[in-house]
Amino acid sequence: MKNKLVGLIVLAMLAVTRPGYAQLNKVFADLFEQVLRKDLQLTFGAHSTHFVDAAAEANRVLTPGLNSLIASNISSFPLTSTIAGLTYDFSSGRPVPITGSLGPIFAETAETLGKGKLNVGFEFSHLSLNRFRGLPTRDIRFTFAHKDIVENGRPLGDDPFELDVIDLNLNLDVNANIYAFFATFGVTNNLDIGVAVPLVNVSLQGTAQAIVRGPASGTAHTFVGGTQANPNVVDRVSYDDNASGVGDVAVRLKYSFVRGVDLNLGALLDVRLPTGNEEDFLGTGETSTKLSLIASRKIAQFTPHLNLGYDRRSAKLDSDELEFTAGLDQKLAEGFTLAVDILGEIDVNSDEAIKFFPQETVTLADKLSAGSPNITINRLEDLTSIPQRDNDNMLSASLGFRIAPSEKVLLLGNILIPMNDGGLRSSVAPTLGLTVNF
Repeated sequence: MKNKLVGLIVLAMLAVTRPGYAQLNKVFADLFEQVLRKDLQLTFGAHSTHFVDAAAEANRVLTPGLNSLIASNISSFPLTSTIAGLTYDFSSGRPVPITGSLGPIFAETAETLGKGKLNVGFEFSHLSLNRFRGLPTRDIRFTFAHKDIVENGRPLGDDPFELDVIDLNLNLDVNANIYAFFATFGVTNNLDIGVAVPLVNVSLQGTAQAIVRGPASGTAHTFVGGTQANPNVVDRVSYDDNASGVGDVAVRLKYSFVRGVDLNLGALLDVRLPTGNEEDFLGTGETSTKLSLIASRKIAQFTPHLNLGYDRRSAKLDSDELEFTAGLDQKLAEGFTLAVDILGEIDVNSDEAIKFFPQETVTLADKLSAGSPNITINRLEDLTSIPQRDNDNMLSASLGFRIAPSEKVLLLGNILIPMNDGGLRSSVAPTLGLTVNF
């Protein structure tokens, strides 16, 4: 049985770790360069570098923000519980099987496997990261203003060229498949040690559209095709890249320090090692460490539980978090358990929040009409459609089940659903898994 399981794991690892040659962290940088530098056609002379400064600023601020946003959300996706399903009572000095609930999905209970016990398994999660702060990723838009030519402290518009702006809609689709292989071993009756190796496939795709807009009373001076007499002011750039490989490996230690009739208490240390390639969003490039306190209690056929943790994240633009998971798992029938939880992630460092622009708007002194040069209106342009915030707190609902077709095998299914609009999220994130106990 063990040999067959190992063989299946090796084959699956080979299947999902096919070489990925793209460097995904260059996708947005290349897009900004294409739209703001290469495709623009301008008048000769000083105006030939209209948006060079905008391109440089985009690659200094926007590219790192987008890259960090995707990588941190993929690498921090929760792993399923280290629960064995069939637990044991050691109060008599020998292990006695305890029948009842088969355990939660993304939460932990304070019970450990027991000395010498081993479980190995596999889980699969699909992420379609299609909303950021409530905004569909297809609707993410950045607006780039013209260089301030006159530089007299007044709003843009002293020179008519300064009234040109470029709206860039990303039309972005981000998808990730996470295949996690894990093993947990009972070192003592109170201490488990485990490791999880995630194999990740990430894809970015879309057709970005850039539109050049000029002053309210005239046409833009910047265009991407055609002629000045008949300009084309719409630019479309398609991108479709993916990468596969090992993600950030997790090492987990769980210790049960109180076993009682009324309450069980334990602690879990979860360390994510920087084994994933940061350039392909397979990892963050930094170690993150989470320490959680666990409280649980068995009451007849169900187990309420509470996990409280602090997640220390070292990567830039990735705030430390206070995390909690609260819920219960209920035995509905022999070998079938329903698990319901609320998961919360609260950002601690507002300085690490992703803010794409230091200011939300730019003011353009737009001429009211060509015949009235002294009459202007101040036009406010929003620089992005993304809501600006100082945190990305997230609240999610987890609904799943565990099935035990035998004493050694556990199957699980789960969906994770957002309960607020913080962060980069999937509308629904499904997870399937298999665990074998020895």
